[in-house]
Amino acid sequence: MRVTNTMMANNMMRNLTRNMNRMEKMQQQMASGKKFSRPSDDPIGVSRSLRLNTEVANMEQYRRNADDTQSWMDTTEMAISNMNTILQRANELAVQAASETNSIEERKTIAGEITELRNQLVQIGNTNYAGSYIFSGFKTDKPLFNSAGKYDIGGGSTRLTLDEVIEVNIGMGDRIGMNSVGQRIFGLYSGVGDLDIMTADTLKHQQSIKGKYMDLTTNPIDATAGETIEISYAGGAYTPIIITGAFNNFTDLKNAINGAITTAGAPLSGNITASVVDNKLVFESNSNIFSIRSGSLPAASIGLKENQASVSRIDSGNESQLIAVFDQLIKDLEDNSTSGISSAVSRLNKQASNINALRAEIGVKSNRLELTTNRILDDTLNLKGLLSKNEDADMAEVIMNIKMEENVYQASLSTGARIIQPSLIDFLR
Repeated sequence: MRVTNTMMANNMMRNLTRNMNRMEKMQQQMASGKKFSRPSDDPIGVSRSLRLNTEVANMEQYRRNADDTQSWMDTTEMAISNMNTILQRANELAVQAASETNSIEERKTIAGEITELRNQLVQIGNTNYAGSYIFSGFKTDKPLFNSAGKYDIGGGSTRLTLDEVIEVNIGMGDRIGMNSVGQRIFGLYSGVGDLDIMTADTLKHQQSIKGKYMDLTTNPIDATAGETIEISYAGGAYTPIIITGAFNNFTDLKNAINGAITTAGAPLSGNITASVVDNKLVFESNSNIFSIRSGSLPAASIGLKENQASVSRIDSGNESQLIAVFDQLIKDLEDNSTSGISSAVSRLNKQASNINALRAEIGVKSNRLELTTNRILDDTLNLKGLLSKNEDADMAEVIMNIKMEENVYQASLSTGARIIQPSLIDFLR
């Protein structure tokens, strides 16, 4: 095959271009500090970097969540610590006032200080973090109490249930509840007898079970043959209730359930009722705890979990046990009732026990958060190390390769100059 000058020149230019591209790639690595700048440079490496970057971003989000949760719980712990201080001071004043040596005027003076402590408790109940009320469950835009010290939560028919726990992702499949729901701290006051029992026992007076959202128009319930669900009241045996009919709307289903509860008789009748809120079945009791499980009709078919237990419910306008203890103490002081003042001491001690138990729970969560945050930081550091090994260039090696490619390129230029040196004039000599 005849080799022409044109062929030689073309080959030389192609080789020069290839050498220059390799040198440019090395220069790009040196400028960016990365092994690759486009997917075609290293498809597997790019894929691995994308995955590692996603993991790093997730870890950083988990850390932010953990930090925010810790700040929320720090605010909660501070509020509860202030409540504990108030209870201690109230207890000191009650012990002082219980002495028969105090005059009516002295007891009224103490009542004035107790009133201020009571009002401060209301303010603590409305504590907020970054504009969110920390004791109002999911309703973080609503204060827990109104100015009179009664549960508010937005007024009207608004309700607050004990399961309104705000859970935050702090890891893959790892969630933590960051808030404490108001009634867990302040209790429920339904009558004078509630003053002398533990806070948790007052919460049994109003109970609720809320189902999941359902669309009965597209998923009707066929119970024409008569189907049962079972309800346990006050921890007793499960009683079946028979629901009969075909239901494509919640109103008919609710009416059928209430009718079945009435037919079942004691202890369900008069103690448990069903209602509908936002296409969800809601079962309520104003007397004691209860739970619901499947009978011949699966609990899931009406939006409930299996063996779903009731939780405490607070209605707007309800009174707080803790505030009521202070109100009764103020009344006894103003009425000069020594026996009533003496009773307040044990009542305040019960409230302090509840507060201290809650502080312990928050402490446990804080310790868990601290361990989780440390783990997140370690995982982030490890992932960033893997990411660096995967995509960061070895600068010593890159500089050496640049010098080598420069030498190759200069050599190719020198050789090429000699290859294309002959011209027509050289052949005419």
